[in-house]
Amino acid sequence: MAGRITEIIKNKGSFSYSFEVTPVIKENELEKLDLEPLFFSVTWHAQDHKCKDFEIAPLKLAKYLREKNKNVLLHISCCNMKKDYLDYLLVLLKDIGVYNLFIILGENFDSRHSEFRRSQDMITYIRQETGNFFCIGVAGFPDREGSILQLKEKINCGVDFILTQAFFDCNVLKRFSIHCDEAGIHVPIIPGIFPFETDKELEDFVKLCKVHMTGNITQKLARQSGIEVVTKLINEIIQQQKINHIHFFTLNKIERTTNLIRNILSTK
Repeated sequence: MAGRITEIIKNKGSFSYSFEVTPVIKENELEKLDLEPLFFSVTWHAQDHKCKDFEIAPLKLAKYLREKNKNVLLHISCCNMKKDYLDYLLVLLKDIGVYNLFIILGENFDSRHSEFRRSQDMITYIRQETGNFFCIGVAGFPDREGSILQLKEKINCGVDFILTQAFFDCNVLKRFSIHCDEAGIHVPIIPGIFPFETDKELEDFVKLCKVHMTGNITQKLARQSGIEVVTKLINEIIQQQKINHIHFFTLNKIERTTNLIRNILSTK
């Protein structure tokens, strides 16, 4: 049964989780998954599909997951987005039972090819056209100074939850939560975690997502594996921040992510 993310993450015990996957993931990878994420986040990649029709990869994956009765959080980018396309897209999502949207500006955004100059514009438009039908999330950037005011503006447009970019220090999340509270932002904050194994994977992810890497992460990796560092970070989030739901940026490495989750569950 599909539901709104703000509802399905409530009261799920001491630890629950969700997966971000990209549209190139193979169906057999999902078929053999023996854990049950609360939802799957599906990335958009507008520079690839150009919003040319409704047979694009992210929508195919979203349909497949809904056919399997999985909750879906669909990314939607302002990049290459016209109002006519968005109107039909929202109707399609209602029809297939996708109730959760993650609104982003998009990489290499060019306002000449979009009718939405900011995420706030798209959020406002969706609320005007569909009311509170969709549960809308946006990204939070715990390591970026000065991002709170812009985040507050998005919240005021009708955002229901925040999903953070990856971070590698629990204190970063703590400071971000405090700053949000001080700014009057009181929607749920879902921590996003990247389960890496090697230094090279971490470096590549940091470059790809433009994430700030705290200085002591290198020192930790000299003594522990990447998975050990991530496991400790998750346990600190649960114990210190009292946040029980973790979102994993899997990069389609499902087996690695599930092994990490099993290790955490074994200690609960």
